[in-house]
This record gives sequence, C-alpha cells and structure tokens, in this order.
Amino acid sequence: MKKTISVMLAAVMALSLAACGGSSTASTTAAAPAETKAAEAAATEAAKEEAPAAEKIDLTVAYADAENSVFGKGVAAFAEKLEELSGGSMTCTIYPNGTLGSIPEVAAMIQQGTCDVSPIVTSSLVDFCPELGVFDLPFMFADYDAARAAINGEAGTVLADKMKAANMHVGSWMTMGFRETTSSKPIESIDDFKGLKIRTQSNEVHQAIFNSLGASATVIAFSELYTAMEQKTVDAQENPYVNIANNAYYEVQDYLVETNHVFQLAALLVSESKYNSLTDEQKKWVDEAAAYAADAEWKATIEDNEAAKQTCIDKGMNFVELDHDELLKATAGVYDQYRDQYGDLLGMMGL
Repeated sequence: MKKTISVMLAAVMALSLAACGGSSTASTTAAAPAETKAAEAAATEAAKEEAPAAEKIDLTVAYADAENSVFGKGVAAFAEKLEELSGGSMTCTIYPNGTLGSIPEVAAMIQQGTCDVSPIVTSSLVDFCPELGVFDLPFMFADYDAARAAINGEAGTVLADKMKAANMHVGSWMTMGFRETTSSKPIESIDDFKGLKIRTQSNEVHQAIFNSLGASATVIAFSELYTAMEQKTVDAQENPYVNIANNAYYEVQDYLVETNHVFQLAALLVSESKYNSLTDEQKKWVDEAAAYAADAEWKATIEDNEAAKQTCIDKGMNFVELDHDELLKATAGVYDQYRDQYGDLLGMMGL
C-alpha cells in the first residue's frame, strides 16, 4: 500500500509541475505533454496494483468410461472450450475410468456438490428424475437426427427443469447411440429370443422389452458381464456398439444383432449448487462449452459406433440385422404398459 501511495503522489506532483510551468519557456511547454503521459502511466500502474486478480475456478469432472470413449471426447471438448471462452480463468480437472467412483456414486456427488460435472446416461438418473425413464422405451427414434431433435425440443426443456429439483443442471444432452444385442447362440429371427438368457441393466423397462420377446432377462453388474458370458451364466447381452467393441465381447460372443431397441441418451450434468455460485458470465461460458461438447460428442458417437460395429465384424462376429417392424410389433405391449406414466412427454416428442 505504501508503494502505491508513493506512486500516486509522484503522479500528482508531476501533473502539478506541468500545470505550473505555464508558457514561460518553449522547453517547459514541450516537456509538459511527456510529463503528463508519464504521470498517467504511473497512475495506471498504481490502479492495476490495487485491482483484485480475476478469480480462477477449476471444475472437477468425473465419468466412468475411458478417455478415448465418446464421453471422454465430449468432456475434453467441454474443458477446452470452457478454458478458451473464459480466457483461462475456468479450467477442468478430469477423472476418467471411474476414478472418483461408480456411475451411481458420481451422480450422488453431483447432487451433493462434491463433483462439479459428469456425463451420465439417462437410465442411470431415473432415481433422481423418474420421468427420464421415458427414453428406455423401445424403438422411439428411427435415427440420430430424430432423437436429437426430440431431446433438444420441449421434452428436453421440461426434463432439464425437473432435474434442477435434484440439484442437477443439464448443460447439454449427449448420447451413446442405439443399444444392440450380442449372443453366443444363433439369432436369425425374433423367434430365436425365446428362452435366451440375456443380461440387462437393472432397468425394468429394458427387462420388459426382452421378456416380451420371450427371453429371460437377467440383471448382472457391468463389471461382471464379460465373465458371466465367458462362463455361460448368460447367453446374451445388450449394449451400444462402442461398449461391445471396447470390452472385447467378440471374444465370448458369436452373433452381433442390430436390434436398435433403445436409443441411449445422456446428460452432461453440472452440480446446480456449483452452477448457482457462478456469475452470469461464467454460467454463459459453461452453457456454451456444454453445447459445444454435445456437438463433438454426438459426432464422435456416430463415427465411433460405426467403427466399433466394423471392428466386431472384423473380429469374426456374425452380423445379423433383424426386421425392426417385427420387433416393434412384438414389444408394443411395453408401450401400453408405460404410456400412462410417460404420455405427456411422448406427446411432446410426437410419439
């Protein structure tokens, strides 16, 4: 502070001397502008010393997948864009591979405010927002464009508002694409699902889909799935192509069946308490970075799923594409079972 006062006094004295010099000599008149500029520069430097430095914020970002996964690519895009928009005042520390905990644990951390950002599939968020279960219904969307138009429309806005009650701000909507089926037994038609032991998530709608096809849905933890298939505890499983390839299921499964039975959506979540602690400008940066990340992640999902599909075929899996109209007809009862529960949201999406 003493240094600042001294600098400012020097600046004032210089300005006073310049004013008192009047026009008595040519040399004084010529020197005045230079002295004035020096005084102004000194005052500016003094003001800079007094101004507080911009607060830097580092967001904790966690997710269960590998860094090269579609979520990993989306998170990297978010971090890069946020740092760019904020001029380096907002950064991210990223924890992939479940370093900070399982999907349910990280979701709870987002709610509690002990983790700031995470991409999480909607099927893992139904405990926080039951309405998100609508996206577990079978054959909702024909393609990626239809799915993205629906989630970025009225339904997505309504669901994002509901998520706030769980202390979760939806920065943007992401995806893992369509869920497909693999099997160690031949599946050439929907009749081949009868009696098939298939692993599903702990999700009653997914179980209802395969039970309606005559299969026997069995819940097994994702971390135990490879071993369960290897030991023939189950005959089949369902996941997006990227998960099938990344976990080398082609080593223990012979048939790759393109069922497209569920389109897997996800939310890039920001802890609402963290979000509310930000300035309006910082919130704008977070939301812009989240939108940018969603564009990158959707593109990566389309490309990576197609590449993963080809990897599985190249590894020797027998590729089968079933008649989707037959599958839709066979699972129509699942819609009837849940239409009352999700009717309003289905209407918003034109379904």
